[in-house]
Amino acid sequence: MKKIRFYFEYLFLKLLANTLRLLSRCAMLFLGARAGDFIYYCVPIRRKLTISQLNQAFQEKSQVEIKRIARDVYRSLAMNTFEHLCLSYLSKEELIDTVELHNAELLDKAFARGKGIIFVGGHFGNWEYMGGAVSSKGYPVGYVVASITNPYIDRMVNDHRKSVGIDILEKGMSMRGILQTQRNNGSLAMLMDQDAGRSGAFVNYFGRLCSAPKGPVLFVLKTGAALLYVSSARQPDGTLRAVFKEVEVNYDAGPTKENIHDIMQRSTTMLENSVREYPGQWFWMHRRWKTPSPQDSSGREKITI
Repeated sequence: MKKIRFYFEYLFLKLLANTLRLLSRCAMLFLGARAGDFIYYCVPIRRKLTISQLNQAFQEKSQVEIKRIARDVYRSLAMNTFEHLCLSYLSKEELIDTVELHNAELLDKAFARGKGIIFVGGHFGNWEYMGGAVSSKGYPVGYVVASITNPYIDRMVNDHRKSVGIDILEKGMSMRGILQTQRNNGSLAMLMDQDAGRSGAFVNYFGRLCSAPKGPVLFVLKTGAALLYVSSARQPDGTLRAVFKEVEVNYDAGPTKENIHDIMQRSTTMLENSVREYPGQWFWMHRRWKTPSPQDSSGREKITI
């Protein structure tokens, strides 16, 4: 029964993709925003969690502002979904026209070191189009991804990524692939804003400690790769603005607990700054502060201002 449901979910998305490709980008995004409104008001999955986390992050904002941001979160997610369904139909020229790369000279500088690049970012804006645009500009880029439960959709999503030149390495099975990529002076993009449980490092995000994966930083310290933070925010005119920033890394200090934490905190602060600028474009539905900090013996998250 589950296999049948998975297949019908895939067929629905395939039909939706074939329909969306016939529309202009403006019309596609308009429908995406309306789909987000429908989910927010009529199928409020994790709406209470979204509003609760927004309230804790932006205590200075009114409830009217918080609910407006929460609605924008659902709009952003729906628009991202619609955009992804159209990804495989885009030419290199269309991707380059859609995504404006800022500080792209940092890519040339990082590749010139000859040890590859690790990109870090979060579930913010449109991460997928950023990678496609970077690849379309002639830079090698790969994604380290977790598999989707529905195998048909998982294959479709990765096929879309591959269609715009993004290499795929599955999370948990990619150690050899990551090291080989870095040895070949390639680049890999990893998300750093997922709860990593007790095995993660605890960093300050919006004044609260949360667990973050150490993987990106450990790979950087092991391989000597450059570490670049990248955001990709949707603009009012529908284009995307991808901004690259160099994350300071103390390679000489090695993988000490303090050095790993410092690098992760710098990266996380960059993400927080991006989210503060575009609060409706981060995935606030995720239980980001799920794992309590071990520094708080009461079991509650320790507040760090």
